[in-house]
Amino acid sequence: MIAAVLASVPALPLHTAGKYVAGAYIVLFAIVLIYVAIMAVRLSRIEGELGELLTELDASSQEQAPK
Repeated sequence: MIAAVLASVPALPLHTAGKYVAGAYIVLFAIVLIYVAIMAVRLSRIEGELGELLTELDASSQEQAPK
């Protein structure tokens, strides 16, 4: 019976908890947005390096090909 009473009582009054919940969601969204931006920068850098390596591979394979 005590557990049911404690479960129905919020930890913070609802009029003050809303600000904290909204703040937590904003912080979480900002962290996810920063993470996605960092991954996008890393992906573009890796794609650029991969393009350079493929170009070098094509050039070296054309030089070594028997004529």
